[in-house]
Amino acid sequence: MRKGLWAVLMAGALLIGGGACGGDDGPSDGHPSPDAGTTPDAGTKLPAEEGRALAVSNGGLVVVGSTEANLATTGVDLLVRRYTPSGEVDTSFGTQGSVVLDFEGPAKGPLSGQREQDDRADTVAVLADGSILVAGFARGGSASDSRDFAVVKLRPDGQLDTSFNKTGRSRLHFGEENGVNFVGTVHSILPLADGRFYVGGFLTKSDGLDEDFALIRYNADGSLDTTFKSAGSPTGSWMGGAYTDAESVQGMVLQGSSVVLGGGDHFAAVRITSSGSQDMTFGTSGIAKSEGGQAHALVARPNGGLLLAGSRQDVKVGGELRGVLKLVAYTADGKPDVTFGPAGVRELTAPAGVLDVVDVSGLRIQADGKILVFADVYAKPVLFRLQTNGDLDTSFGTDGMVRWPETQLAVPLFIRSTTGPKLAILGDRAFVTDANIYSSGFFPNENARLLLKGTGL
Repeated sequence: MRKGLWAVLMAGALLIGGGACGGDDGPSDGHPSPDAGTTPDAGTKLPAEEGRALAVSNGGLVVVGSTEANLATTGVDLLVRRYTPSGEVDTSFGTQGSVVLDFEGPAKGPLSGQREQDDRADTVAVLADGSILVAGFARGGSASDSRDFAVVKLRPDGQLDTSFNKTGRSRLHFGEENGVNFVGTVHSILPLADGRFYVGGFLTKSDGLDEDFALIRYNADGSLDTTFKSAGSPTGSWMGGAYTDAESVQGMVLQGSSVVLGGGDHFAAVRITSSGSQDMTFGTSGIAKSEGGQAHALVARPNGGLLLAGSRQDVKVGGELRGVLKLVAYTADGKPDVTFGPAGVRELTAPAGVLDVVDVSGLRIQADGKILVFADVYAKPVLFRLQTNGDLDTSFGTDGMVRWPETQLAVPLFIRSTTGPKLAILGDRAFVTDANIYSSGFFPNENARLLLKGTGL
């Protein structure tokens, strides 16, 4: 998206409210729609659910995403659920363990009765006091692909925190009031020590042709932080230019008072100061890039640098173009970290089992510096463990990988009501169950480093 588009955005400014909004997920962020084209039979099947992100809360696990529980009346709704350390639904949270939120809108849209106005959560953060921030998108208009940023704050017990924007939730609309010109989605939350927080994702015109970094800073009460300013962007926000065809904030790392955000085409990353300006000393002319592929995750490295993980689909292996896992390491200042690999890049082309990676939904660095990457390899969930230099850790699983059977489920595979393995990556531990329902003992005790049930490890 070119900066000229922000003249339209500035004319309407950012509209923030706590009321109605709906949601839909079109092709612009590369993920399937929340309902995935399924309609459960009442009384015979559990409502279809999709887990999108997870965090540790109250000793258990909070998972956010979407649910079709109210499909007939409200469309797909935002879902928050908490599980106990033993893997049971925590019935003390929300309503019998779940919070389901509808941001309003008709259940049916203009195209042959197709259900629209879907809401979805894509990211979650647990604050020091136990309260929970949840963010994603809500549909901004019933007859378009328009989407607004949606943020919800819950108390530790799962009830809406009405000190946040007076309702416990906010909708951030881009462009003119009632306009449907923009598509926005939040993929990352970064809380600050003083109660403020960043949300990051992407924003594009409704045609979805060019996604750009979008960064918003909120005050603790849910209002926009008007001290955060960037030339050419609405107050409270920093909006990126057309650095690549598609940039999306898939992760954020705090560096002092500045924040580094990265994700999308060519493993792009930028650094934004606390005042809201882009740090042009970062990378090359203000941006770090590695040509080829798309990054889906960003984390800080122990040496102060940055690591992005994603895939590249055009690598020639054995005379054929294949999808491969790609990792890019930058220094703290956005320069290629050549100690990690040539130009800071590692692309895994061997053994053959690492090929055809199409998505990455989990990236963590263990306390010992080893790297965990969870990816989708053509509908087969795979957990990779790599050495600090990017080599596969062959002591882990088979050739550095643990695989599960084909599931035909879109990643990330966290907690679902459907069959197939459920995987969670938390810090330096990974948890998985092959059962359809969680049972006692799903989570290990705090002394366990790694538990992979049903894998033989």
